[in-house]
Amino acid sequence: MKFRKTLHTTTAISVALSAFVLPMMATAQTALGIADEDYSYEALVELAQQEGPITVVDATGQIVAMAEAFTAKYGIDAVGVRMNAQEQEQILLREAAASNVQTDVFNMSNLPAVTTQLIPQGVVVSWMPPDLADVVPAQFQDPALTSNNPWLWVYNPDAFADGCPIDNVWAMTESEWRSRIAIPDPLLRNETLFWFNQIEMHSDNLMADAYEAHFGEPLETEEASATAEWVKRLAQNNPNITQGDSQVGPIIGASSENDAYVGFLSSAIFRHAERDGYRLAICDGLQPYAGQLAPRVAAIAAGTSHPNAAKLFSRFMMTEEGMAPQLEDGKISSNTTAAMPDMERSGVINLVDQLHIADATTAAQDFERLQDWQDFWIINAQ
Repeated sequence: MKFRKTLHTTTAISVALSAFVLPMMATAQTALGIADEDYSYEALVELAQQEGPITVVDATGQIVAMAEAFTAKYGIDAVGVRMNAQEQEQILLREAAASNVQTDVFNMSNLPAVTTQLIPQGVVVSWMPPDLADVVPAQFQDPALTSNNPWLWVYNPDAFADGCPIDNVWAMTESEWRSRIAIPDPLLRNETLFWFNQIEMHSDNLMADAYEAHFGEPLETEEASATAEWVKRLAQNNPNITQGDSQVGPIIGASSENDAYVGFLSSAIFRHAERDGYRLAICDGLQPYAGQLAPRVAAIAAGTSHPNAAKLFSRFMMTEEGMAPQLEDGKISSNTTAAMPDMERSGVINLVDQLHIADATTAAQDFERLQDWQDFWIINAQ
């Protein structure tokens, strides 16, 4: 895979707006509500209750229930809005540039964009509640993560009682599985492309080992990595591309032994499957990974007029009570004291060691190479 120096659309917009955003945000970040040295939970609640209503955003509709629970607990009006990651970035940038911030808190899945663009430009602030520092691992504190969202390779257990019909991701590139791998469009989900880059940077040896285990010989490739070779072959194998993972679930649910499909979706779709009467199961033991953990970052708009209420909601998302609706969907809280509910449908908590975990220290490289991965996918999917 040959990388070239191009700019992702959001990067270009960020650069164009930075002349307006940076001066406006210079003081906002340093004066965002209660200072850590004066912090106590009780003081934060008291200050937050003196401020106006807030708007909070996430890529899942469960944010509506979370906002309602926050309002019921604290008496602060909160409106939850579902919005995908790319839309979140655009709203943040435009509201900041216009000095008209209407959206206060974002639970963002585009970690590389947050750490390399939005925080450095002063568009958002990531705040770690001091009283939760002992229960959130250090690797999830800067930036402050609310949770990790499992994305999983799945199959229909009614069609395959003995387990997943494949045991290695390289099987997805073979002719037998042509057009039978269902995935959300990577061009609409940056997190998938960030994941490709993460695997290439940190686990490419595992991809190479998986190739040799599957085909019985070492990989020979003209691409820069085993990961790039796998992505190329997957794209060339005509996968069933959907707009989102809510469309992947029914495809897998309709799968049969004679018409087999494997798909990639978030753990939340297991709730959809229960509701709509089809079954899903995780590809337990799939080499080298059964999926990924996509980080979610608590991002507070630096120009918010409700800084303490925004901080309180950010903290609320890091508690078991606040994250409860998403824990039921399989999200894994960054707070080690938050338990996975018994009603969670996927059973992902038992397979966490089979999931790839993002390394935030290389988020800048993920963002820098996003356009290259987009181009690489487009070229090979033709």
